[in-house]
Amino acid sequence: MHALARRDDPVTSHQAAEEVEASGRAASQRQTCLLEVWKKPGQTAAEIAVATGLERHVPSRRLPELRKARQVKTGPVRRCTVTGNPSMTWLPMRGEEVSA
Repeated sequence: MHALARRDDPVTSHQAAEEVEASGRAASQRQTCLLEVWKKPGQTAAEIAVATGLERHVPSRRLPELRKARQVKTGPVRRCTVTGNPSMTWLPMRGEEVSA
């Protein structure tokens, strides 16, 4: 699993994605987000950021990477207690869902 920049992002975004992956920070951030989703399913990315002490944008980047790896899935949309906006929630993937 790797931190990714979009194809049309500037070169600096691609460099930053490479650096955060090479340093191990992305893997650590993914693990922190995954543990929080397991600890308290149904949180938004902003709520996960507050609960873990991560910068606000970090879960918004790492959770889709975890979804692509089939470790989490999106849940129902609800109003976020941090932003006040309708936001998707995040749920852990259970063993039977991963192997399906």
